[in-house]
Formats: sequence, C-alpha cells, structure tokens
Amino acid sequence: MEKQFITIKNNISTSFIEKKSKFITHLIRITDEDDAKNFIKNMKKEHYNASHVCFAFALGDNNEICRINDDGEPSGTAGAPMLDCIIKNNLRNVCAVVIRYYGGIKLGTGGLVRAYTHGLIEAIKNASLVERKNAIEIKFEIDYHLNGKIEYEIAKTPYIVNNISYTDKIAYDVYVMKENEENFLQWIQEITSDNFKIIDRKEKKLEFDIN
Repeated sequence: MEKQFITIKNNISTSFIEKKSKFITHLIRITDEDDAKNFIKNMKKEHYNASHVCFAFALGDNNEICRINDDGEPSGTAGAPMLDCIIKNNLRNVCAVVIRYYGGIKLGTGGLVRAYTHGLIEAIKNASLVERKNAIEIKFEIDYHLNGKIEYEIAKTPYIVNNISYTDKIAYDVYVMKENEENFLQWIQEITSDNFKIIDRKEKKLEFDIN
C-alpha cells in the first residue's frame, strides 16, 4: 500500500522563550538537498551571533535522505529529536532549522530535547499541511448531445474536472486518483454507451489541503 505523502503548503516561522533562551524555528518545504543546504547556510549567515543553529531535514517519497546537525549542542539533543518529530508527523520534503540564542541558564540534555522538539511541534501545528496523491489526468472527447448527462453524472463522482474545451467535440480534462483509473474507465464507458474517445493520459501529482 502506498504511504501517505504529507508536506507543508507554505514555509512557517515560530519562536518561544525557555529559561531566557530564545528559540526560533523555521520550517520550509524543499525539493532537493540544495534547497536545504542553501537555507541552512542563509540562516547561519543571518543569525551569525546565535549560540546554535541546529537543523534536520527529510527528503524523498519515503524520506530516503535525512540529515541532522546539533551545531554544538550536546549530541542527540537537537537534530535527532527534530528529525524524529518530522518522521512521526509523517512529513516529507521539509527542512527544519531551530536557532537558539542562549539566555544564561542551562537547560540540561532533557530540557534541550524538549525545547527543540517543542519548537518544531509548534511550527507543524501552525503550518498548513497538504497531502500529495498520485493521479492520472485523462482528456476525453464526447459529442455535444452527451454533455448534459456527463455534467450531471460526473458531479456525483470523486473525479475532478480540471477543464472543459469546446470545438467540434467537447473535451474534458479530468483528474482521477491512480487507484480509481479502472473504475473511471468503466464509468465513462457506461455513461456514454462507449461513445467517447480518450485523447491524452498523463500521470500527475495533486495536493489536497488536510488542515
């Protein structure tokens, strides 16, 4: 069974104070390692006077590429719990950077884990999430006399009409989830009594808001 692919819709930043230390979290969407590396580099440049600029990122359909860095914090107190938070929330293709400005009070290893995890959890809570699904874009033609029936019947299905164009025939662009393609073909055959023609078929990745 295909795993759910969830990512963020827009980049987000949050901050909080813990025992006088300021933590700033940036959670961004990435498409490759260069996106993550460039963002981390920019954050280190922008926050050159910060005590620590820690990061974690996960990339790929099944998070095949994961990287972490504690940037001077005790080993395992920043990057690892941040990555664990990303994985447990089923996120893909995101990079999290948490910047710490030390406030003079030590948090201890447990306190650091909680603080870096809290920063990322808050960012995820405030982010708009989307689920990416594999779909098929099917373009089919019908005669004009079938249009009223198609318009009425397709509104009752899970198929998404992307576009309709009118020439000597009517052409529908429809998004069908990959697992529903066979059902769609049976449906269009029945609804048109086999009076249709598929003129194009492309694989697509669609995103749907989930919060």
